[in-house]
Amino acid sequence: MWIILGLLLSLPSFALESFERLKNVKILKVLDKNIIFINRGLEDGIQIHDHAKLSQEEEGYSARAICLKVKASESYWKLYRIPYSETISKDLSYTLVGMGDQEIPSPEAKLRHQISKLGDESSEKKSETGPDPFSVKGDLPDKITERDLIETVGPEQRKLFVEQALNQDQMKRDLKDFRVSLYASPFSRQSINNGQSYRLGARAGNVASKYRLSGQFEAQETQLTDPLTKEKVSTKTHQGQAQFVIHRLSESLSSLSLINYNSQYFTELGTPKSHWQVGVIGFTWHLFENKTWEYFDLSYIPLYDIRTTELLSASGNKLSDKKNGLRHGLRLGVKNRLNELVAFENLLWVRPYQELSSWELDSGNLNLVNDLKLIFNLSGNLFFDYNLIYQYDKLWKTQNGLPASNTINSVNLRYDFDL
Repeated sequence: MWIILGLLLSLPSFALESFERLKNVKILKVLDKNIIFINRGLEDGIQIHDHAKLSQEEEGYSARAICLKVKASESYWKLYRIPYSETISKDLSYTLVGMGDQEIPSPEAKLRHQISKLGDESSEKKSETGPDPFSVKGDLPDKITERDLIETVGPEQRKLFVEQALNQDQMKRDLKDFRVSLYASPFSRQSINNGQSYRLGARAGNVASKYRLSGQFEAQETQLTDPLTKEKVSTKTHQGQAQFVIHRLSESLSSLSLINYNSQYFTELGTPKSHWQVGVIGFTWHLFENKTWEYFDLSYIPLYDIRTTELLSASGNKLSDKKNGLRHGLRLGVKNRLNELVAFENLLWVRPYQELSSWELDSGNLNLVNDLKLIFNLSGNLFFDYNLIYQYDKLWKTQNGLPASNTINSVNLRYDFDL
């Protein structure tokens, strides 16, 4: 008995605390009188009468609201302050920020005691008081009944999912603002040929909540002097990537599409001369995320692999070997912000090769790359990065007699700016 009583008394402590933040909040339905139905509930610490602010990544503060009804994983909120109605949309993701009771204006505080049957307003008398100053306009219906709360299934559910995933208006908004990074490595050393290099690169990506497009191109050159012949030898590397993501198709799933390009010359032979990997569609599972862990993700994408390698024949002639196949791209991505000025990021790619003719999986041909970064914010948009890259490519050894692994240490100066 005392245990049950203790549990009942402790329930209010799970309410949404002042300034507590819930990310990735989605509006599922909109009812009459600016009542919204969202994808957060008791399991997230929300209680009836909680007072909160809705904000959006791109537009900022969107509305204030009071919770009228709560379920296990959903809840109903009354929007009573909407300064910018165009930011209220089922296409956007929000952050729900808890607010203290003292911040509730006196007239709106009475809403705590005026909970009615949500979605069924036919029994209430309509009063002619002129236009509602808080009326929400945009892509949402003016009135939704209880019938609209029935979950869609089968073909209708698939159609709704596609419409939400491929929203052209949202895509246009998301592809407006881009952030660009320019970086250079005054020092870079690789284990193959023990060469010191310089590296230049650029990255660009849009700042968006749903549709994310990014690209990167990098060039590296190493000058070596043969200790016997005193001849100068140049080794070159070029690589690029384009990536498109539809973020948060569901609470824990995003889509992934990408194109990789790579060209490396450790000698006068291209190893590879060109290497393309094209992935039309894959998926990313968001395993963990909080205030310091920006992401902890696992991705899978099938990649069509086109690789051309230069070989030296017994007579000394240069030959080209072209091979096409399938790679199963597995990526583990982690980024942790240690404090306001220092962050840690690691991307591990493992891509086992599969023959298209026999469908035989070559577990030794992994095309493995692990890219580790320590990021230091020097001032504003200026960054200093330490970069450690480990590469393993079986074909370096079998086709060109080079070591199968390569380690690159470099320091980078990077400058970020918005377009």
